[in-house]
Amino acid sequence: MTTPLLKVNNLSKRYFSGYRRLRRQYTQALSDISFELQPGETLAVVGEAGSGKSTLARILVGAEKRSEGAILFEGESLERRDIKQRCKLIRMIFQDPNTSLNPRLTIGELLEEPLRFNTDDTKHERQRKVFEKLKQVGLLPEHADFYPHMISEGQKQRVAVARALMLNPKIIIADEALTALDFSVRSQILNLLLKLQRELGLSYIFVSHNLSIIRQVSDKIMVLHKGQIVEKAKTADLFDNPQHEYTQRLLAEQQAILNRRPA
Repeated sequence: MTTPLLKVNNLSKRYFSGYRRLRRQYTQALSDISFELQPGETLAVVGEAGSGKSTLARILVGAEKRSEGAILFEGESLERRDIKQRCKLIRMIFQDPNTSLNPRLTIGELLEEPLRFNTDDTKHERQRKVFEKLKQVGLLPEHADFYPHMISEGQKQRVAVARALMLNPKIIIADEALTALDFSVRSQILNLLLKLQRELGLSYIFVSHNLSIIRQVSDKIMVLHKGQIVEKAKTADLFDNPQHEYTQRLLAEQQAILNRRPA
């Protein structure tokens, strides 16, 4: 049996919320989350605001610590790898490049940062990799000298994709990365991500509440509600025959939104 690229077992996260009658109180954000991700596969994590999907993304990428459970990468615990190794394995594309890209740095400096902190590359090697990644996402080497405010929203998101690729990860987590884009730009970035997946063999975890996007890109879907998995299924199966009432409601709400749009 093939070892999954990523395996999550009984992952839980709780936050300290204060004291009550001198006892520490906690808010449970995630409870007993388990799933697998295969090489070249796309998993979608869906749910309403507050469902825990972004908390899960931050834990997987190492931005937050889990409270319980295990995360295995190719059968080995991620805890056994140092921060630099983990940064190279799993990277994230954030929702809004206007806040995730430092406006005081040029595009070249933004892309070079992960290399400076996580590799022993020389300045020349870092510059070469920056130019390569810019071309890979459909930008020009000359864009390295631009600042974020000098390029369009779609180009900013391409820079965010390039930054996620700088350390040649095997998994990219996209946390609502397409939501804020208009339809035409969203389609371009989506096609870019699918192209990169084919060329590089990437695995994706798409975190989103937009089921229309999810239906186009994912192989399987995991539905979160109040920090718990209420349904897991292949994408086609979930859309054709949702089992849980919460999933049914999400799909109905999405269809209602589509029906209200002008033809």
